[in-house]
This record gives sequence, C-alpha cells and structure tokens, in this order.
Amino acid sequence: MSLFVHKRILVATDFSECSRVALDICISASKCMKTKLYILHTIEKFPHDYRHLLSSTTHSNMKQKLEEEAVNKIKAILPEELLGSEDIVPIIRFGKPLLEVIQFAKEKDVDIIAIGTHGRAGVDRIILGSVAERVVRKAHCPVMVVRSRKYIGFKRIIVPIDFSDCSRIALEYAAATARAHRSKLTILHVYEESFIEPYVRAANTEEEAQEIIRGIEQVNEGKYDEFLKKIDLGGVEYDKLLRKGIPSNEIVETAREQQAQLIVVGTHGRSGIKHMLIGSDAEEVVRNAPCDIVVVKPEKSSFSMP
Repeated sequence: MSLFVHKRILVATDFSECSRVALDICISASKCMKTKLYILHTIEKFPHDYRHLLSSTTHSNMKQKLEEEAVNKIKAILPEELLGSEDIVPIIRFGKPLLEVIQFAKEKDVDIIAIGTHGRAGVDRIILGSVAERVVRKAHCPVMVVRSRKYIGFKRIIVPIDFSDCSRIALEYAAATARAHRSKLTILHVYEESFIEPYVRAANTEEEAQEIIRGIEQVNEGKYDEFLKKIDLGGVEYDKLLRKGIPSNEIVETAREQQAQLIVVGTHGRSGIKHMLIGSDAEEVVRNAPCDIVVVKPEKSSFSMP
C-alpha cells in the first residue's frame, strides 16, 4: 500500500494554503489510478444554539445556503477537467472539524486522510492539540500531514525504522510510494546515545570506548541488514543511513539535510501502545518536520473517537 494506490482518499479543507496543497497532492494521487477522492469541509460556527430563535424554514434555508456556498468554493479550487467527475466528491458537514473528519473517515472506510498542519491561524509550527495532530492520534488509517507550501512531488522520502513491526509497515508503505513516484528513499535507523553511554563510561581507556562503540554499530548494522531482507525493495533506489542520537531529532535533521519532501513514520514501535503518547518520536516528528509527513498506523489499528 502507498499514497498512490489508495482507493478512497479523504482530504480535509478549510480553503487555507496548506489544505490547498493537500488537495493538490491528493488530486495527483487520484490521477495515478481509479480513486474516490472525498473533499470534506466542516462548517463549525453554525448557530445551532440559537435554532429556537429561528423558524424551521429559516434554519433550513440558512443551512442550505451555507452548504451551497461551500460546495461552490470547493469546485472553484478544482481543475476544470475534474469538475463533474464522479470520483471527486465534495462533502459538507456541520460540527467540530476533528469529529467530522474522524467520523466520515470511519463511515467511508477511507485508506488515508490528508490534512494541513494549520489553516487560518497561520502559525508556522503545529500546535499541541490542534486538529491535525489529534486526527493523527485518533484516525484508524494513515494520515498525511501537509506542511509544504507547494506540491512539487516526492523526490526524496525519509523512512525511520527501529526494527519493530510498526516500522516494517512504514517501510513497506514508503517503498511502495517511492516505487510508484520514482522517488529516492533514505532508510534511517537511529540508535540512542543514552543507550551506549553507560558502556562507554565503564571503559578504562579511550581506545576501549571506541571499540565498544564500533561493536554496538556492528550489531545495529547486522540487525539493519536482517530487517531489510524482510522487505521488498525491488525497483526502489534507496540509501541506508545509521545515526546516533535522539531519534526524533535525527529524523528531522536528516530530512533537512537531504531536502526531503516526505517522511513516512510509524505511530509507535517497541512500546506497543495503542495511541501515540505526548512526546513520542512520531509526534515530535509531526510537530517539527520541515516537510510533509505520512503517519502509518499498525495493521490492526482500532478506531477511537475523541
């Protein structure tokens, strides 16, 4: 599975710059094969609390007018050749954006959700608790978090691995996307410096410390190679990269150094928890990455309403 072989894609839009880029990416994906693309706009500030002051007719007319205006806005940002396509479906919902995105994704059993990191607020860094971040946590399917200002394709993709089943799924996803989009793939494994520090401190000499570090690197390289044997990387141009440090920092730094357009990351690894915890590697990457991110869920990820 990859971004370019999904059958049902949901893109959430608030007509902001980021959500427009998300739509451009999804339209590109939908052109690669037969794909149903749902474009969801949520109207949040509808005066439900004041319906008792309105007649049923006035309320109905107001709602219909808002829906029509939103649909027209969606059509206005679509390429002309896609207008009227049965595979492009505008959806208007009333309510909280987070709830409506999650609920609609469940109803249609979509394969991926695409959402911008921010909209009208205009902040440059995703805010803890924002709609995008909570969608990443709660959705049952992969989520693409769009940070870029313009879609230029995915020339370089970064995928971090920790040898867990979750990172295996992420690597398979990244490899399929790289293959379909003819991207270069960097497979990154980061071993934490804190893990080796006690062994290095226990060394009697600098030479002994360096030998310990080389031994740990050799063990990681061996695990790395064994892990890659399980993955079909045929037709993919890829680099292996082994780094020492804090995983989330090294992932973000590698993306910057390589000017990557996409990071594919699993929601969790060895911990086996159901949902990401605040401060986890995946969440830190979502907050700080300089490019778009696809967060891949475990194969049997369960749906959970906020």
